[in-house]
Amino acid sequence: MHSESKGVVNQPADIIYPLVRDEIQKIVPFLPNVDKIETVKHERINDTRVEILNHWHAKAEVPSVIKSFIKPEFFQWKDFATWKDDEYCVDYRIESFVGNKLFDLSGTNYFTPIGTDKTEVKVTFNLEIYPERFPGVPNFLAKRIRGPIEEMVKRLLEPNLASLVKGLNEYFANEPKPGKKSSRKGDK
Repeated sequence: MHSESKGVVNQPADIIYPLVRDEIQKIVPFLPNVDKIETVKHERINDTRVEILNHWHAKAEVPSVIKSFIKPEFFQWKDFATWKDDEYCVDYRIESFVGNKLFDLSGTNYFTPIGTDKTEVKVTFNLEIYPERFPGVPNFLAKRIRGPIEEMVKRLLEPNLASLVKGLNEYFANEPKPGKKSSRKGDK
């Protein structure tokens, strides 16, 4: 399954790109299906490449038909990303905390300047799910639940793709102005 989403953020790419690369935690309050993101590794490889490992913790409703097979830890994943500063893009690969062979998920996200004050953010992914590898799923059932699992993952991921742009715009709309108190969700 391939999916992509794009939208415009009303800020320059040289502000958006490093924010998402280095301080994504600031955007979490504006991402409806994300509970938290933890940065585990942040390493500059050379002048134009940064490798980052983030642990994502999602919020998800699991359909009853697959609830006995899908545990909360299926909604935690490792995000291995190579950020290309000279291209304003990131190549990423996702692994489950449960096991790295339950699915293959990878993509590229682009942060394209539009003039001097806007950025087009394009988020893409390719996903292949292997329900026969899920712990406790009998082989005869794996084919039957592939569709519901893919639909659930698609419902989880696609809003997050679209919500990145919305979340970034909300983040900047709620950014405290000099001399004003923050109105950001979660700030006190």
